[in-house]
Amino acid sequence: MNYHQDTPLSALFRVNHHEELRKRIESWRPYLIDDDPAIDALSITDFQFDFTTIRPVCIYMDLAHLINHDALRPPMSILAAYMFRHSNLSRSKNALYVQLKRYRRICE
Repeated sequence: MNYHQDTPLSALFRVNHHEELRKRIESWRPYLIDDDPAIDALSITDFQFDFTTIRPVCIYMDLAHLINHDALRPPMSILAAYMFRHSNLSRSKNALYVQLKRYRRICE
């Protein structure tokens, strides 16, 4: 599947894990810059975090838990590429992937 600018994060996760994903995204909302509360959490396509109020480790841990619960549909490298393009979580796609791998091991 090809992911583009308007693809929500939820498209990368299995439908039977969408409620868990929704809870994680809802927990991020207070820390998102210019969040529109009218948009459903599973429809959000852009994750610009205010890192003065939340640490990146919190986001990585949430994603790692989902990955470890077999919620992710594509390979983890696709999630890293998606988050690189759709968030300010990291300035490097490779660094983002390495962090996902690291936190995935921590969460096992």
